[in-house]
Amino acid sequence: MAHRLLPFRQYDENDVVNLFALDISSITDFQTKLPSSDGINADGVLVKVSNGDGTGGDVNDYGTENGDMFATYSSPIGRNPYPFNPLRVTPATAGDTAAIGLTLNQTLHIDENGEKLLFNPVKKDELQAVLSGQTVPVLSKGIVTLSASAFDVEPDEAGAALYPAAGGKLSTTEAAGSKVATVLSSGTRTSSAVGTDSLAGNYYVIKLDC
Repeated sequence: MAHRLLPFRQYDENDVVNLFALDISSITDFQTKLPSSDGINADGVLVKVSNGDGTGGDVNDYGTENGDMFATYSSPIGRNPYPFNPLRVTPATAGDTAAIGLTLNQTLHIDENGEKLLFNPVKKDELQAVLSGQTVPVLSKGIVTLSASAFDVEPDEAGAALYPAAGGKLSTTEAAGSKVATVLSSGTRTSSAVGTDSLAGNYYVIKLDC
């Protein structure tokens, strides 16, 4: 799965922005491959606004997100089009000064078996995901735990300031960007004798403040 966020998190729902969908147009193999945690459609991706113009679409707009995921019908009889959100965020990059927060859900089209999540909303919720074109919650302030895949270079100390990096990742290198978070603590997840932990490795608890 495309996870950068780990379970422990502490935040106020008033600090969650539920307004934008994630722009995943750069993922060319979105329909055939389940992206990894390095993919921009992961949760825990630092994002900025790329389109704030709400006049670009409404509930009648469909058929433009990932091909067959959104059906187009020529007849209005029995039509049940799947709407999308025209307001978009895109992963932040190094030097950005306008990051608004971290995505709290993955943006997915298929599950690990290649089945379309459009037709399995229960599985979609189990994967803590939204569909392409759907609004993804973005956390602007709070405490969250991130896996090592959320960083371009892993922090080496508590108290380190974090800045935007390429691919919506975090960096201790300022690169003229705005500070977005502070490292509070770190640790390591290990696999048990029962099975392999897919998120095993270093993790970091950060205080986000975009």
